[in-house]
This record gives sequence, C-alpha cells and structure tokens, in this order.
Amino acid sequence: MVIKVKVPRGSLAEDIVYHAKALITGFKEVVEPNRLTIQYPREVRWVPERFRGWILLDIRKCISCFQCAWACPVNAIQMYRAPNGKWYPGIRYTECILCHFCVDACPVGALIPTPIHDVAYVDFDEVKFKPEDMSRIPEYVYDESERVIKYEIKDGKLLKIALPKEEITKRLEELDKTIEKSPSTTTAGSEP
Repeated sequence: MVIKVKVPRGSLAEDIVYHAKALITGFKEVVEPNRLTIQYPREVRWVPERFRGWILLDIRKCISCFQCAWACPVNAIQMYRAPNGKWYPGIRYTECILCHFCVDACPVGALIPTPIHDVAYVDFDEVKFKPEDMSRIPEYVYDESERVIKYEIKDGKLLKIALPKEEITKRLEELDKTIEKSPSTTTAGSEP
C-alpha cells in the first residue's frame, strides 16, 4: 500500500510574508554583506599565531630519533638515510593532515611550524618533501596579496576587517629570522 503525502500549503498571506522575508534578507545582503568572501589572491585570510601550516626542518638539530615518524597518525613521514649515516624525516603532503603531532613529538625542536599554507604543486612528485627540501621554504610560495582579512563577530554581526599586509609579512620575517639563525641550509648529507 502506498500513502501519498501532500506538501503542506500555507495560506496566501503566509506565502506573501515568507517571500517578503526572503526579499528583505536578499536586500540586506546587497546593502551590508554578511559573508566570508575574500578576493583571493589579492586578499588573504588572517591565520592565528598557532596555525598549523607547512613544516620546516632544521637538519642540524635533528638527532635521528624517529619520534616524528612514530607520532604521525597517517604515516606521512618517511625517514631517509643520509650519506653521514643519520636518518632524517621527509613528509609526503598528499597524506599529511597537518596535525603537527610530529612537531610536538620532536624532543629537540628540529621540526618548525610555519604559517605557510598556500603552496601549489605541479605534480605529485613535488608533494613528497625529502629532508633537504624541508630545510628551506618551498619554491612555489608566491605572495600576491595586498591586504590581510580578519573576521570578527560583534553584536551578532560579522565584521570584515582589512589589516595591512604588514601583519602577515611580519610573521614571515620572523620565520626568515628563525631560518637564518639555524644553519639548516646545509644538506642532509653533510656533517654539521
């Protein structure tokens, strides 16, 4: 037996009220948008200080303890043997979920979190980072942004705040200083 269910139909007055509310909502969005749209790549989204992005490796600090590989829940870290006999981590970003368990597990701080998250790759082979590739910023990082956009909710309204580009530039400069301080530009095969 089949029971046919009819769509509940409101009165003409209710239909007019619902349509009027929809038109008012649309008009409010035209006058004062309440959405999270940014004009990427001219605008980039502000990310918090502890944002989990691309991972940098300081080869000189690495003690080949394998803790990062053991901590990885998705086995995205592969250890590579260097000519000096030590083992260094490499990350396959096709599998990495950016949980940063490896960063937390490293006892000497050889894995450094970065705010870099917009990296483009040409093919899958470039997504597999060997230790010497993780010692420097990826070459596909381009910064075309003009401003940084931050969203805040105040009095129930979504506010879009345009910050000067210096906000994100300042963080990247701090990262550059960290990289310069640690002499990790050597390859995995050379002794410190």
